[in-house]
Amino acid sequence: MNELSIKAFDFGIRIIELANYLDEEKKLFPLMARLLECGTGIGVYLRISNNFSKSLKENCMQAYKLALETEYLLELMVKTGFINENQSKPILTDCRLIKDETGKQLSKKG
Repeated sequence: MNELSIKAFDFGIRIIELANYLDEEKKLFPLMARLLECGTGIGVYLRISNNFSKSLKENCMQAYKLALETEYLLELMVKTGFINENQSKPILTDCRLIKDETGKQLSKKG
């Protein structure tokens, strides 16, 4: 799980970099605040899961939900022209990887 937390931290950095890029380009995505909350919140919930085994399943579920919402918001950004498909591929791939790995953690915990 610690490796997943590291990936989520790196992903949070990429989300912040994306927000900075769009700000510099004067492309004001209306849901940017939510994207930042979701993209960084994933890492927070996974860190909590690492530290408190009692609430592992609930925090993994929250991280999974945020990853799913982040994926949705990134797809919206592509469809509405805030980023193009080539720009979205690496960050969407990372998001889906985190979502899938978090989902695997949930299925292990039964």
